[in-house]
Amino acid sequence: MSKHSSDPREQQQREAEQAQQEANRNKQEAEAKEVAGRHKNDGQKDHKGADKGPRGQ
Repeated sequence: MSKHSSDPREQQQREAEQAQQEANRNKQEAEAKEVAGRHKNDGQKDHKGADKGPRGQ
């Protein structure tokens, strides 16, 4: 266990560090969800769509 100090500056610093760590964790989770969402529809397509091959032929 960490020792608790009665110095308000140290307590404020600890709280700021905890807030920074939580913000970093939330940012990483959001980035991971964004990447997962971005790639969820990748893969082979069922149809050819508008792709008709090289132009000029």
